[in-house]
Amino acid sequence: MTKDVISCRQDQKVSDIIDILNENSFRMIPIVDENNKILGALNTINLLSKLVPEYIVKGYLKSIPYAPDMGLLRKHYKQILNVEVAELMDRNPTIVHENESLLSVTAELITHDRFEYAMVANKENELVGIIASSDVLRCLGKFTHEELFDA
Repeated sequence: MTKDVISCRQDQKVSDIIDILNENSFRMIPIVDENNKILGALNTINLLSKLVPEYIVKGYLKSIPYAPDMGLLRKHYKQILNVEVAELMDRNPTIVHENESLLSVTAELITHDRFEYAMVANKENELVGIIASSDVLRCLGKFTHEELFDA
């Protein structure tokens, strides 16, 4: 689990969050209130989903050789830059609690999360960390051969 987490507020502009994502090579950033309580998350998929028209995502047009691809993406990108994070954030992110078992966290990651991460919260729903699927694999890799098979 990563404990030193960069988070943002819901009234920040999307352009600020994109800068943070790019500078840190993040795919997600937690959105918290002034008391560090989790409100949601903004991730790269949230952002990308606002750039491509729904009719293309749903496959209504299988091939669009005539569409101005980069122009359309740039146009929609410019439109979201000054939007507040609250408009685009995922308000129902995967949250696990700091006392949950590794097995429970892993089950949450594979059943409820498309983005390979979960925010870790304490009893007051305050952000205490982020756990990624790669953290689970790294943790399991630290066990000896015998420990892995000791159920």
